[in-house]
Amino acid sequence: MANLVSTYLVSAFWTRARYPVGALCKRAGLVGALCKRAKCPVGAFWTRACIAITAMLVCGMSVHAEVGYIHGRLTDKKLDKPLAAHPVTLNVHRANADVETQETVTDENGDYRFDELPLDPSLHYTVATTYEGSEYTEEDLVLSTWAPNLTVNLDIGAMSNDRSKIRVKTHMLFIGPPPEDHAPDGAVSVREILQVENQNDLPFQTVHDGKPVGLHLGLPRGHEGFQSRTSHELAVSPATNQVVMTTPLPPGQLEFGYVYILHVEDAELDLSRLLQFDTEHLYILVPERFNFRPQSKRFGEPRREAIHNLIYNIYSNQENEPFPAGARADLTLKFGVASQETSADLGQMALIAVAAALTGGFFVAALFMLRNAHNRSKTTEAAETHEDAKPDAGWLGKLDDEDLEDVRVARLEFITYLDDARKNQHISERVYNRLRREQTERLSATLNQRKARGLE
Repeated sequence: MANLVSTYLVSAFWTRARYPVGALCKRAGLVGALCKRAKCPVGAFWTRACIAITAMLVCGMSVHAEVGYIHGRLTDKKLDKPLAAHPVTLNVHRANADVETQETVTDENGDYRFDELPLDPSLHYTVATTYEGSEYTEEDLVLSTWAPNLTVNLDIGAMSNDRSKIRVKTHMLFIGPPPEDHAPDGAVSVREILQVENQNDLPFQTVHDGKPVGLHLGLPRGHEGFQSRTSHELAVSPATNQVVMTTPLPPGQLEFGYVYILHVEDAELDLSRLLQFDTEHLYILVPERFNFRPQSKRFGEPRREAIHNLIYNIYSNQENEPFPAGARADLTLKFGVASQETSADLGQMALIAVAAALTGGFFVAALFMLRNAHNRSKTTEAAETHEDAKPDAGWLGKLDDEDLEDVRVARLEFITYLDDARKNQHISERVYNRLRREQTERLSATLNQRKARGLE
């Protein structure tokens, strides 16, 4: 009987790779039970031996399972073959710690592998590689005891050229004074900021002037001194007078901006250009003292807003009238001439903060606030509007001209303080939006009162 038990235990031990630990425990328990039933004097001994062996197996498997690996294959989709001898990087992200980096190279089959990776849910990994100037990444990878190994295959060079899935969500043109060292020859600076969405699952690439580019966008004639204000590779094609993004446009939304100089000619500032992609929202922000107005009927009456102690006019295309791709957008601004009066409700308070950021050159802050502007729901804003936010026109009417001017200055200073506090993250976005909306409404009422008295 003892020999039978020994043979059974050895068999179970050496074949444990095919059986779960639970099954081995059951077999060991069965052997103990057989020993007891047979009144074998060594039954108790073998029962304890089974428990000890099972414990050692469990401990050994636990230690072995504390690390895992990430592997995969790089495939050159242009040539439809594996990408051999190519570097691959693994970034290990730890909470409140610097990113650790590991590197390897693919073999002749395009395969790579990173071993001995901790199974820690607090860690996440990023696999990345660069090929012909484009970066390919797979982010937020997590290893655990439930998934100790991951396969991450990267298709290199796969692109989409479907232009119908490229949308310019927002295009803003901010008019301002030229640089201080520029000659006084009627020039203005133009800052443009765009939010572009690639709805394809793959990076977008098209051909412009015989070269592959991620985007190409029109510029007005006669511009000079072009400068990119973001980290994306932007340049001007002299042959076509267009801004080109030299790298593919990744899926999702991307924000970028640039600035240039343009001259006023015959009391006109012509920003017109051919639009390459569908454009949903187009805004033109003009300081009131410049007194420029769009001539196109697509733009209605402006909304007047305060930005750092100055009043700006913000023009927008009508809500349900986007600019189609291939159309020439008439963005001519005429000095001192009124446009046709139509109603325009922008309802985008964060756009004022964007313009304020642009005046100081803070493109990063502008992009952040621009994203927040699109994330906010009009329904939510309407629900948050309180009756107390409505300005007291009767109270303003009782003030003399000097007191009315003091109110205007105080409102402007408070709005400037709110802009600075939000930019420095001293107040939350929710508080900022509420207070700034209230103060803007009250300032508008003050300006209307001054206009009624002939003070504007």
